[in-house]
Amino acid sequence: MQVREFLKNRPRAALSLAALVVALVWAWAIWPRPPVMTVAFLSVGQGDAAVIRTPSGKTVLIDAGPCETPRGGFDAGTKVVVPYLRRQGVNSIDTFILSHAHEDHIGGAEAVLHNFRVKSVVDSGLAEPSGVYRDLLGSIRDQKITYRRVRRGHVIDMNDGVVIEVVSPPAGLSPQEGDSGLNNTSLVLRVRYGRVRMLFAGDAEQGEEEEMLSSSEAIRCDVLKVPHHGSAQGTTSEWLAAMDPKTAIISVGWRNQFGHPAKSTVERLKTAGIDTYRTDQNGTVTVSTDGQRISVKTSR
Repeated sequence: MQVREFLKNRPRAALSLAALVVALVWAWAIWPRPPVMTVAFLSVGQGDAAVIRTPSGKTVLIDAGPCETPRGGFDAGTKVVVPYLRRQGVNSIDTFILSHAHEDHIGGAEAVLHNFRVKSVVDSGLAEPSGVYRDLLGSIRDQKITYRRVRRGHVIDMNDGVVIEVVSPPAGLSPQEGDSGLNNTSLVLRVRYGRVRMLFAGDAEQGEEEEMLSSSEAIRCDVLKVPHHGSAQGTTSEWLAAMDPKTAIISVGWRNQFGHPAKSTVERLKTAGIDTYRTDQNGTVTVSTDGQRISVKTSR
């Protein structure tokens, strides 16, 4: 009797199960997702450029890659940064941050200013005079773009859960002579969203790293933009231990003349158990987070 009842009711049970599955799929489809922040570390050759898209759709650009067109070379602004922003549907840039005045970080900035409405530009103001940097400041003035010089303690609140903290250089610091001095006055930024922290280290070298450690600045992070393209002059073991990142991105050009990233830096990252991506090998690296977890996607 029980077997007959089971066989009799089996079609009804199957229909009920199917209905339950459909209901669960429908509920999953319409259930509100946590808002997401994405950070794309663009493949701009031997230079840096990163695009932050906040949960409310605001855009922050950190550096714009190199421009070598006066010598007939590569303009990352025209060839990479502007096309990427167009594909993302970006019409304006809320904040454009210049980590420091080296041409491999600001060379592509003119192309960005000419193609988008930029609401504000943020800079450390610590720069040795150069033609590219002077011309860029002139374009910012001509376009009447809000320009701010920031140092440690300055906070940029995007008002949607994303907060950008300036952790270096300290107030009152002036650049030393030579390229190393300018590298060691790079803007170092910590981007917070929910429980996730990302550190953008510009071209900071050991001197700036040691200063941050001695100042007890909060530099713990989940994702690290490795400083100075992974050169041997930075990313010390002590600094890595203080940050304790799980993921690292090296922005670097394929077979560049500087030998970046240094084998010693790559080995330190490996020894620390950090998942490391390189723009010369992985293309554009996009990190997405809901403020709790992160996921990484590469373009190749």
